[in-house]
Amino acid sequence: MQLGVNGQSMASGYRPDIDGLRAVAVLAVIFYHVGITWMPGGFVGVDVFFVISGYVITRGLLREAADGGIGIAAFYARRIRRILPALVATLALTSLAAYWLLLPPQLEDYAASAAASALSVANLYFWRASGYFDAAALYRPLLHTWSLSVEEQFYLVLPVSLLLAVRLRLRPLWLPFGLVALLSLGLSVYAGRYAPTANFYLLPTRAWELLVGTLLAMAPGARGTLPLAIRQTAGLAGLAGILVPALLYTEATPFPGLGALPPCLGAALLIRLGEAEARRAAATRLLAAPPLVAIGLISYSAYLVHWPLIVLGRIALMREFGPSETVAVIGATLVLAALSYRFVERPFRHAPSQPPRLRPVLAAGALATLAMAGLGWAGVASGGLPGRFPDFRLRPVPGTETWNHRTCFLFADQTWQAWDAAACTRTGGKDGLVLLWGDSFAAHYVPGLIRHADRLPGRLVQYTAAGCQPTLGVASHVVPHCRDFNENALALIRRLGIRDVVLAARWGAQRDRDVPDRLRGTVARITALGARVQVVGQSPELPLDPAFLAYHQRRDPPDAAGRWRPVADLHLNEALRAALPATVTFIDPQAALCAGETCPFARGETLLYADTGHFSSAGAALAVERFLDAGLFAPARSAAVVP
Repeated sequence: MQLGVNGQSMASGYRPDIDGLRAVAVLAVIFYHVGITWMPGGFVGVDVFFVISGYVITRGLLREAADGGIGIAAFYARRIRRILPALVATLALTSLAAYWLLLPPQLEDYAASAAASALSVANLYFWRASGYFDAAALYRPLLHTWSLSVEEQFYLVLPVSLLLAVRLRLRPLWLPFGLVALLSLGLSVYAGRYAPTANFYLLPTRAWELLVGTLLAMAPGARGTLPLAIRQTAGLAGLAGILVPALLYTEATPFPGLGALPPCLGAALLIRLGEAEARRAAATRLLAAPPLVAIGLISYSAYLVHWPLIVLGRIALMREFGPSETVAVIGATLVLAALSYRFVERPFRHAPSQPPRLRPVLAAGALATLAMAGLGWAGVASGGLPGRFPDFRLRPVPGTETWNHRTCFLFADQTWQAWDAAACTRTGGKDGLVLLWGDSFAAHYVPGLIRHADRLPGRLVQYTAAGCQPTLGVASHVVPHCRDFNENALALIRRLGIRDVVLAARWGAQRDRDVPDRLRGTVARITALGARVQVVGQSPELPLDPAFLAYHQRRDPPDAAGRWRPVADLHLNEALRAALPATVTFIDPQAALCAGETCPFARGETLLYADTGHFSSAGAALAVERFLDAGLFAPARSAAVVP
């Protein structure tokens, strides 16, 4: 993302504390993306960057206005020199690695995202291309560039709007920008419930975060000096506004919307405190510490390179990082960022002794943008350059088509009223009903349950929703109606007289520490209705698409083919099991399906997975058969738990 003009002098002089704040933001994002478990909310670093960018850019524009007028062409020339060189360098190096590592379908998607990144519409691309079934979303090397596009779109509007406001002599100047910020925040709150993916990616619902910085830059200077105790308290509050969400938020936290207010306001408070030269608060001095300032100076390049390193590293290893590799990736990110800052950013960013001519800069920027976009288009048009892997063939893997989408498997834009009891009774011929309740990691068992319908204690009723974990009280910004969907499950159990309930989910999807407690409470509510509960734990997940693994295993010894180490948390199922009463049947899919530390993803030429986590029809049939053999739906006993 565009992180402001690092090191550029402002009216009050250079602000090392702002570079320190950039360091806090970029480290939070890197720690989150690399998978450090104690920072599950590190994604709020992006929101801190938005505030910093809005503040720094608006300060510069206001300074220009005070000196005689805002030069729109000069502004965009500075943006080109600030943003484009490091972005082009990152895209070039990432594209070279992608050429060698990515199979044709992956390279085709990468090429499209590269073109979108070059044209500053990556957020639109990932909004349209990312969906619940897009299990490879986290293996897109340029996914992080959505935030650069949000900022660049914002800076298409801000200079012109500010120029008009100044020329029209609007007073107070901040009023129209404040109104737009309130409208954007309101839209974000609304979209968080009805269009969560758009809420995350698009400028109209993110603009208020940048406008917090804009309004801060427009605020009059402080009159007098606040007592030091108040400044110290305010500094701690600002740090807490960022660090507490970074440490406590999870992917289940409704976001951005109101959830983004604490980090944004915390960042604004810290920036405001740092404006006073005298009696600086301890938080300001902390942010101005040399190690943080050094990282802040390279934060733009660090943001650019960290995600391609993480994604391509995992693809090259074909597994998740170990602890030492995680440290190595963080170190490599900082080293590459420092090199980029020294040899790419600084030579292009700092103005020569004579003011540069605008037309050559603008023309060079346009040419570089079109060249990157053209290369991306060529990758898409070629189908991902299939000649690199002439023996690779992509074949469809059956499985998800049996989920009965939008009727029995609901999407994020649907409420529980879209569910149809008759259409979702998937088997017949028996008395009694078995309710399958959960997310897509419940729905992927449907082909197997239908295949083994004769071994079920009743007719199968499918009640599933994308991204909606079957625990009461769960919140999800991805599926805003999840809470109501789950509450309605209890009504179904009562109304239909269901006596067997199967709970299954991607239990570790949201890095949520409260899952075992919520599951315990949900099971208690179900058993109070007289139903018997079966819980299926976290199923194995693969580090990469099974077609990728199968292709790269062709030269491996026969006894290694078709198996791989899962990426799911091996301790999660133990925590789930420990949370349940002994009378509840718990099935551990990893224990049932895997041998030691490896799990099958294929049987001969038959893939057991449709993607990195969801079973194919063949995989579902195998899994359900193993679960039934291991005690699923067995008569109640004192401790029906599969080890």
